[in-house]
Amino acid sequence: MSSAWKIFFAIFAVALMLYAPDVAADLTSADPDGNGILDEVKDRYIFAAMMWRGVILEHATWLFWILVLINMVWTFGMMAIQKADIADFFREFVKFAVVTGFFWWVLLNGPVMATALYESLMKIGAEAGGLPEGLSPSSIIEVGFEISARVNNVLTVWDPIDSLVVILAGVAILIVLALVAVNMLILIISAYILAYAGFFFVAFGGSMWTRDMAINFLKTALGLAVQLLGMVLIVGIGEGFLNHFASQMSGEINFSELTVMLVICIVLLILSNKIPALLAGIITG
Repeated sequence: MSSAWKIFFAIFAVALMLYAPDVAADLTSADPDGNGILDEVKDRYIFAAMMWRGVILEHATWLFWILVLINMVWTFGMMAIQKADIADFFREFVKFAVVTGFFWWVLLNGPVMATALYESLMKIGAEAGGLPEGLSPSSIIEVGFEISARVNNVLTVWDPIDSLVVILAGVAILIVLALVAVNMLILIISAYILAYAGFFFVAFGGSMWTRDMAINFLKTALGLAVQLLGMVLIVGIGEGFLNHFASQMSGEINFSELTVMLVICIVLLILSNKIPALLAGIITG
């Protein structure tokens, strides 16, 4: 790398750290209620997804009953051709009605079921992790901005080399924690998009030939709920540990303390990538 690029990255790092408090204010206080910009992005996506439900349900209803009609004609038509007796017809009708009624109920209540499952397991994870107010993507990155603000307080032009090293370590911590927050944000948004858009595929439960697609919606929703549980557990533990370590750091923050913090953040990032998927494997196989 040329000297010009080194100088550019050094200036960029200094600028990022100097403006970190202002960015932190935007990310953690995006509205009067104190919700951060990441939480606002999450809420906007969830609200937009909720608006899809009516249109999707209308089309899914038509598809469901068309498949039910085809399935009914085929099932009872074949029984008529085989000259089945009335007991066989009654038994098959009861089975057909129960299965059709179940998938119709799931189609009408799929988003409610999925979101209730998400919220329940996230609440369980928050309670298990000792987080009375739950956990949000914005709350994770607050730790990084807190460290950035503390780094700004120890910068000095009389020791530019050490200051630059500390700045780079602080930037690395901030980036890693931002990745953790984004991972959680993406997982939450994906779960709610599945709930309010993916429930369309429950309509395929109207036919015995396509019923596996409807079952896959239920399995996928449960798998995402388990991933959210794992994410809240892991990130909750990591956030508590980071807050505790940050409070124990000396007033004259140094590179060795930042290095330890960076290692902790990297471990948290890797765990947040691996553990939720591992737990979801119990459901999806």
